[in-house]
Amino acid sequence: MINKLLKTFALLLLLPFLFISCKKYNPSGTPPDVLTGSSWEEVPQRAYSKRISFENGGNFSIQFRNQDNQYWATVMSGKYSISEDKLTVNITSNVEKSSTGKTIKSTPENFLLFDKDRFVIENSVLTVNYLTYPADGPVPTVAKFNRLIPID
Repeated sequence: MINKLLKTFALLLLLPFLFISCKKYNPSGTPPDVLTGSSWEEVPQRAYSKRISFENGGNFSIQFRNQDNQYWATVMSGKYSISEDKLTVNITSNVEKSSTGKTIKSTPENFLLFDKDRFVIENSVLTVNYLTYPADGPVPTVAKFNRLIPID
């Protein structure tokens, strides 16, 4: 009886250590980032809207839509990665659609979306600072995106 009581007491003492020492299982082996699983819409709205999505497996997409069009006119997709405050997005395909939603043209691509960028998230706003290259040379550019909250 005392032997059984000691075993039960020892088990109860070890149980909290088992729960504390367990860590989350991450099958990919890479740490999750702050952007995975999120979608963002550019602010302020212009003649067209831009929506970016960061998906599992490092997949990325950006959609462009005219304000008078209910379909996404252009969808670019590719891969993204994060290293500290640097966001690297490599676009690998470009799909253009008509106003009815039919695919007009699908082309493979290979270019970086943001060049020499830094990003920060504050108050559900993603700010990306990067360089654009108009004819007169590189220009520092800022893009701001509001987080889209999914409603199920």
